[in-house]
Amino acid sequence: MDRTLHWLRAARHALVAELRQLVHTSQLLRATTALVHQLQRERGLSNLYLGNAAAGWHDALQRQLEATDQACAAFLAELDSLEPGSGAAGLQRARLLTDLARVHQGLQALPWLRRRVREHGCSPRWATQAYVRLIQTLLSMVFEAADAAQDPDISRCLVALYHLVQGKELAGQERACGAAAFARGAIEADEQQLLLHLIEAQQRSLEVAASLTSRELTEALDGLPQQAELVRLERLRRQLTSALPGAPLDRSSSAAWFAACTARLDALHELEERLVGELRALCEHKCELAQRACDELSVAQLNTRADDAAEAAFFEADDAAGAGLALPPLPAWPHTGSGCVLDVIETQARQLQQVTAELEKVRHNLQERRLIERAKGLLMAHQGLTEAEAHHRLRQMAMNQGRRLAEVAQAVLSAAELLPAQRSRA
Repeated sequence: MDRTLHWLRAARHALVAELRQLVHTSQLLRATTALVHQLQRERGLSNLYLGNAAAGWHDALQRQLEATDQACAAFLAELDSLEPGSGAAGLQRARLLTDLARVHQGLQALPWLRRRVREHGCSPRWATQAYVRLIQTLLSMVFEAADAAQDPDISRCLVALYHLVQGKELAGQERACGAAAFARGAIEADEQQLLLHLIEAQQRSLEVAASLTSRELTEALDGLPQQAELVRLERLRRQLTSALPGAPLDRSSSAAWFAACTARLDALHELEERLVGELRALCEHKCELAQRACDELSVAQLNTRADDAAEAAFFEADDAAGAGLALPPLPAWPHTGSGCVLDVIETQARQLQQVTAELEKVRHNLQERRLIERAKGLLMAHQGLTEAEAHHRLRQMAMNQGRRLAEVAQAVLSAAELLPAQRSRA
């Protein structure tokens, strides 16, 4: 029985180690969302500067570059505190570390992107996509953290955070797109379609986040439309989406647009920080409970007698499980001076089964989101579509076939080899 207890303790120690890693991950996610927030603002100001440098956006952009650099330094300091070899091993850990390598590469290339913006060596649309690529690389770490977490409560919190930061990023892209149009003094038809897609998609992401967060955060998310700035934002949205393509826009509205979008993004960032704070507290609480359970198991005087009744219990329990009988729940860990090792083993097995079932439910939306994003990327690459067009194509296919969007996305991915070669856009 000593070896039995040895493996039980090892399993509990592994859980404690994973939860401690999640505490460190929550600290990194706080620095990540702070850096993303500054990059999103830098992206919007870059578009205003590229579209109308004469309007005096140079100084505002320069100040923002300094703020971004401060957030970048804090992020890199947090990143350097992590040990590459710490935490759980496996494919998910490898993906996370790969994302970190891409982030380093993107941040090293940021000065080059800034020079192109400063020298007007690129269009606002190109600059937007360059910033989107860097930001999405940062946000992919949130996705991998959510996909890797093994505790259902922590996983649920991470999935909520993922959808919140994705919704905010879509709102940031909306700010950048509208800023470029107002600064240029005109908007094209494809930009209008993109704006409509971004508005719809960010709302879907925020609704999913609200369904998974605490009551306080849900109420805060629901209260966002009541902000005074949103009234102005809706009016400016209508100007952009209802204007005739190529018709003149009031370029002086660019500042009002940027301010209205920024007020909403700042409010969303406050919710990000609150959710990351809840995540950190949850991880620390779970870690404390797991460590306490581990300590209790280490000092427990378990009944290890090997009489006929104790040995028969193993096979009787196995028969009951095989017959699908509903066994009564057992306490998580023994809290008294004696107990049966078999009870502890069965308890741990049941806990793992329950956690697995709950994790499947929590990750369902996350995995569907991954399928849809991959299918959109495939359509964009093979058929030369924009993101908005690819999403519309998938939704139209789902409606025509009476199937769920994720099912259509899976079918598109399965038939990837049948898609036509990439064509250029007219």
